[in-house]
Amino acid sequence: MSMHDLGLFMTWYHHGWLAEYALPAAAGAGLAWIGLARHAVGKGRLLGSRQSAGLTLLILALTGAVGIVAAMALPHLAKLPPLTAGLATGAAAVPRKKQDDTTQPYVKFMTLGIAWFRERLEYRMHLDACRWCDRFLDGFEKSPQLRVFVYDLRNYLLDRHPTLTKAVNNLFDAADDAMVHALDVQTRTDEARRDACSPWMREPTDDETYLCRSALGEARNRCGDLLLHAYVHGRRTEQPELESLRAKALSDDAFRSSPVPRPRLSFRRNRV
Repeated sequence: MSMHDLGLFMTWYHHGWLAEYALPAAAGAGLAWIGLARHAVGKGRLLGSRQSAGLTLLILALTGAVGIVAAMALPHLAKLPPLTAGLATGAAAVPRKKQDDTTQPYVKFMTLGIAWFRERLEYRMHLDACRWCDRFLDGFEKSPQLRVFVYDLRNYLLDRHPTLTKAVNNLFDAADDAMVHALDVQTRTDEARRDACSPWMREPTDDETYLCRSALGEARNRCGDLLLHAYVHGRRTEQPELESLRAKALSDDAFRSSPVPRPRLSFRRNRV
């Protein structure tokens, strides 16, 4: 490229729409996307549903628009290049654990709407995760089915997320205790329903039905906690494998087809 062509390019860069609008918007939206992606780690998925995807795109669009406004205003106020203005605005929209008191007041004003939509997005991601777990656990009506699924799920998570070993084992312990309690309640209820003079079982009372359902519901909730952990720390590509674990637990031969588990030393240490 000749010096003449380079000069024409620099002139177009400084005075064209690319430098004044596109670059600030892209820089702000790109930096905001990186911040949202990092903020979503361990909390959910930015594109987990249409609603969350729409909120994500809206935040990026608003950040890009704020970048354009800042690019048009800041050169007159602080003599900053438009690209720098876009980057600064995008950085201001990135989620922070602690509010920066040194942020310029006009930047705070321009990003108030973005902060509100970001809070809505975080709530929506949590709601998406809970709904996904509820749908995934549909069909589990017996404690033995839950025990097979949760045991396989724990092994699956320990194999793929070794850094989450302590959290996974704690969640599994809580789920296992709840399932043992639900199974014990169901067993005691069945024994109480048996009549020594008849081979048939009487209908359960309202109290017995309530106790069984509440115990099973608590077990499902604790299993849902472990499943939620798998959702927020997992990837979409793991969905078929999780579906396979679910189908295996719900099958009629779940206990006969379950392989002998290999020993896990870390789990044994935590089960003292």
